[in-house]
Amino acid sequence: MGKVLFCFGVISLVFAIVFNIVWWYGVKVGCVDYLKLTGDAPSIQRAGQFLDEALGYIEKNGLTSGNSAILFRTPTSDVGIWYAQIKGAKETIETIIKKKEQDSISQLERDNALMKVREVVLDEGKKGTEVTTPPHLSWFPYQVLITLWWILTIILFVVGGIWWAIIKIEPPRHA
Repeated sequence: MGKVLFCFGVISLVFAIVFNIVWWYGVKVGCVDYLKLTGDAPSIQRAGQFLDEALGYIEKNGLTSGNSAILFRTPTSDVGIWYAQIKGAKETIETIIKKKEQDSISQLERDNALMKVREVVLDEGKKGTEVTTPPHLSWFPYQVLITLWWILTIILFVVGGIWWAIIKIEPPRHA
């Protein structure tokens, strides 16, 4: 029985790792990388293009409301607030682009708009500049189920491994 539990734990671990990598990569490529490019954009037009890509991914994947917290819901884990902030940055860009088309915008206004957008999409973190996203975004909206999957996987792996090891150690019983 220990061997079976251990095998299920190993299989579940492999699937959990693969699925987590796929989910993380999807969010990274479809959203996070574009938000980073938005923050680093040299012009309002480029920032708008990158932000359009990120917003397209966000809206297509339903990352517009809810909370990505696993246990304690906080404003930083509120997906709706994060989405509204990004939409606000997009509105700022659109306003500046309209003013530019009318030739009624100074370089200072353009630079201030780029700084405002950068402040929305990027933060200074422990490792330097990081893209602002709610925690566990790649797991959203199933973050609780995925956490339970990881817990169950670890339990199966550890309990099965210990049980299997104990059975191997016990000397055979003779009648």
